[in-house]
Amino acid sequence: MTHREFVLELKKITEINNIELDDLQVQYFFEYYRILSKENEKYNLTSIRDLKSIVLKHFLDSIMGLKFFEELNKNDELYILDIIDFGCGAGFPLIPYRIYNQSIGKSNKLIFIDSNRKKINFLKILLQNLKFKNNQKIITLHSRLEAFDSNDLSSKVILVARAVGEINKILKNITSFLSRSNIKNATFVYYAGPNFIMPENRIIKSSQSSKDRKKTSDSAYGISGKIFDYTYQEKTVRRKLAVFDVKNLK
Repeated sequence: MTHREFVLELKKITEINNIELDDLQVQYFFEYYRILSKENEKYNLTSIRDLKSIVLKHFLDSIMGLKFFEELNKNDELYILDIIDFGCGAGFPLIPYRIYNQSIGKSNKLIFIDSNRKKINFLKILLQNLKFKNNQKIITLHSRLEAFDSNDLSSKVILVARAVGEINKILKNITSFLSRSNIKNATFVYYAGPNFIMPENRIIKSSQSSKDRKKTSDSAYGISGKIFDYTYQEKTVRRKLAVFDVKNLK
């Protein structure tokens, strides 16, 4: 695959979907594709291998979901709150969206979490090659979300994921993370599958022990969500985006 062939395919697909990319962004995506293709055998990153499918199902799909969320969200939270992509695999959806929207990550942290060490190693290689100007605000972590805690995050966070498991378990893991990190509220943006059913609103209680196990803190989080349908690729691709509000009730 030559650079010219890649650029022609990328521009054909992005122009159909009214996505404008400058030369630097095109080069970022070419490097992403080149490194993904090179390292895929080693890290088992994706079963999708042909150029058109990678551009359409990984790069464009990642962009369109968060772009749709940004249009829904009127508070510019993507530019203010720390964003966590968990179960991030090869960096989808947050890295393609970061390439498209170069304003995110300037004043907020972008955090990538995956329990697969090989995939985190791939992300480190990718980020070293992409050389974003604000790389110091991008963090990669080998962990599960529910095992991660931090006292250095915004008081509200945005979590994003693409079909990483059973939704009720995911919501439970989110509340465990929020409780461990003493974070009050979160918005969870979930790229849902075609058969996704929105769970009912609920309250999830979480108990966390201090590191010395001498104290236990109890938290209760109210969770409500909405499902949104959107299309792209001249309405030939139909997608669902589930957006959850997670709020500490204490």
